[in-house]
Amino acid sequence: MRILKRDRRTILPQIATDFNDGASASVRVRTVQRTVINMGSQSRRPTRVPLTARYNVLRLSWARQHYHWTVDDWKHVAWSDESRFQLYRTDAHVRVWRQHQ
Repeated sequence: MRILKRDRRTILPQIATDFNDGASASVRVRTVQRTVINMGSQSRRPTRVPLTARYNVLRLSWARQHYHWTVDDWKHVAWSDESRFQLYRTDAHVRVWRQHQ
């Protein structure tokens, strides 16, 4: 439980690996999952932080600057969001552990 309090985004396989490195007995991920749930924690999607007023202004300013662009103008833009590559674990489905209320 201390691991989850220190980093609520810790994934269960990492907890099992950390435990198995220091213990003489081996623990499976499913055992860790049952233990965490029985202790009153549950996995949830993290709360999204809203945009600040500054970033709202910047976003609106950018949209107004590019409002008049034609399709041909947009063809010269290098879109970097088309493919993502992760070397390690994915952050596409981030979950956090919270105490059940």
